[in-house]
Amino acid sequence: MEIRTLAGISSQEISECFNKAFSDYAVPLHFSPEQLKNKMINDGVEFNFSAGAFENDRLTGFILNGIGSLQNIKTAYNGGTGVIPEERGHGLTRQLYDFIIPKLKDQQISQCVLEVITTNKPAIFTYQKLGFVIVRELICFKGTPKTGKRIPSISVSELLSLNWEQIAPFWEWSPTWQNSKESIERSWEKLRSITIEKDGSTVGYIVYDPSTGKVNQFAVKKEFRNQGFGTLLFSELNQRLQKEISIINVDYSDLHTLSFLKSIGLKPYINQYEMKMKL
Repeated sequence: MEIRTLAGISSQEISECFNKAFSDYAVPLHFSPEQLKNKMINDGVEFNFSAGAFENDRLTGFILNGIGSLQNIKTAYNGGTGVIPEERGHGLTRQLYDFIIPKLKDQQISQCVLEVITTNKPAIFTYQKLGFVIVRELICFKGTPKTGKRIPSISVSELLSLNWEQIAPFWEWSPTWQNSKESIERSWEKLRSITIEKDGSTVGYIVYDPSTGKVNQFAVKKEFRNQGFGTLLFSELNQRLQKEISIINVDYSDLHTLSFLKSIGLKPYINQYEMKMKL
């Protein structure tokens, strides 16, 4: 067994190993090389700081690390850890982290971050032994939003860019890595946005991927909540997509948003923990 970075490894080889590693996952995942490439762009994955385990030069396990900033802290985000079934039970995840952590520290990276399904007890145990701690619980939703009524004196439009200084104050909590400002900017060419304006001012917005139906972010300005603006956003989204949507990693503590998503017909389908490790 050899452990080295993923520099020079093709998306085809990584996707084959990824799909095999996640074939028996709680939520089975399967990505084409192109789909995995798009995910890695969104996550900011850098192969020089990602680790792979190789048996006779065949990739059998990996950690895909995205490098960037999270809440102004230089961070390595684990965009996927996988080991193919026949190579499990040999402590490969620890070996991969033992290999890559010194390289992350050399880049003055201060923390590692990941998400793990709350029912995946073996993975949680492994990460805790490595030094990760649970920092919050997250809920993922999917479904088809209900149609809302039009609101007088408002305009609905699509923007070519987002004014983060204007919309960030709408948030009740910081988005996770995959839905962060930085991730959205990395994937912006593939994303679309819907904004609602009233009296010339933005009062709500939603950012989504039309190819997958995934919602990256949405928010309504605090003083305009409970007035139908959120429902209108998702109604507009439904008209444009005409298919099921998904929203990952809604903060479990935000009871207002959880209640709202259920009220428009979306259903929770999985819970995750966000975990962090200081380096």
